[in-house]
Formats: sequence, structure tokens, C-alpha cells
Amino acid sequence: MIEQLILVRHGETEHNVRGIAQGWNDSGFSEVGASQVRALALRLRAFEPTALYTSTLQRAWATAEAIGRETGLSPIGLDDLREMNCGRWEGMSFLKVREDDAELYRQWISDPEACCPGGESHAGLRRRMEKAIASIAAGNGKNVRPIVVSHATAIRVITTSLLELSVQSARAFAQDNAAINVFTRRGGRFVLKLWNDTTHYGAVKS
Repeated sequence: MIEQLILVRHGETEHNVRGIAQGWNDSGFSEVGASQVRALALRLRAFEPTALYTSTLQRAWATAEAIGRETGLSPIGLDDLREMNCGRWEGMSFLKVREDDAELYRQWISDPEACCPGGESHAGLRRRMEKAIASIAAGNGKNVRPIVVSHATAIRVITTSLLELSVQSARAFAQDNAAINVFTRRGGRFVLKLWNDTTHYGAVKS
């Protein structure tokens, strides 16, 4: 059973800076992102995690490797922790997506089962992330405290499941790069204890 769940977003990438939809594509850390990851890894030692899981996309994996060096945990990759597959929109700026595919974008935002062109829906992403969390819970025995490194949309969407909210409510949750989000189990359900915490940003200088 998961006693404490720490969801972590990867550090800032060059595509994040440019407002580009990454999805299953990848981009290296910006200078700021590299600094964020070092600070994040140091901060997470205090949470005394017992396991470390990560999306298999490189930006998440590199973040998890830094965390592993500080916590002594070896990253375990799970494809189901990947970001939403944005299909044809990957590599495009979000501004261009809203301009060129306005109607498809509106459908994707408003209908949980509507997919990106050639990609995933929010509901589909939620089911995939639920599968990942269930796998983590089942594979570690009792009272585990895992760190899970993932992505902005993936984290916001799985949060709606953990808190038993509609998937559409994911839009109400901000998620910054290298942010920490902590859930604890209370009375058979998850309770949100810390959200989008980036107070560690200034702990390590570039």
C-alpha cells in the first residue's frame, strides 16, 4: 500500500521555455532546468522515500537519475508514466495549435474522451496513469513511500483520480517544472498535503 506518494515534474526543458508541445518527444534541460533538478534532488532526501519510479522519456529519466544520486534509490522506468501523447501537435507551439486547430483544440479541452489528432485524450491519459499507480502500489508490499517523476499534464490528470474529481478539473491545477506534490493516505483515500511546491528553486545556484 502506498502510505505517501510524491509526484514530481521534470526540470525545465528548452521546449518548455519556447512553449512547444513535447508530448512523447523530448528536449534537453535549459540552464535553469538543470539547476532546478539539482535543488529538487537535494530537497527530496528529507521525505525519506522508499522507491523511485519515472516516466521513460529522457527529461523525466534525467530528473530521476539526479534524485537517485541523492536518495540512493535506483530509478524504475514505467512507460505508463509518460506525458500525454500529443500526436500531430508535438513539436508545435501551443499558440499555433490554438490558431491552426481551434475546433479540435476546443473539443480536446472540453470532451475528456476527445483525442489529439493522432494522440491521446485526457480520459485515456487518466486510465494509463491509474494503471501506473496501481502497479506501483501492488509491487512494493506495505507502507511504501515512492517518488514518481512524470510530466505536467500527466500529474494534473492523475491528481483528479487520486482526489476523486472529474478529469476536467485538471485544468484548475497548476504544475511548474521540478515541482513537488505530496499525497498521504488517510482513511482509505488520498489527501493532498503539498501542491506545486518549488521553494527549493533557490537552494542551488547555476
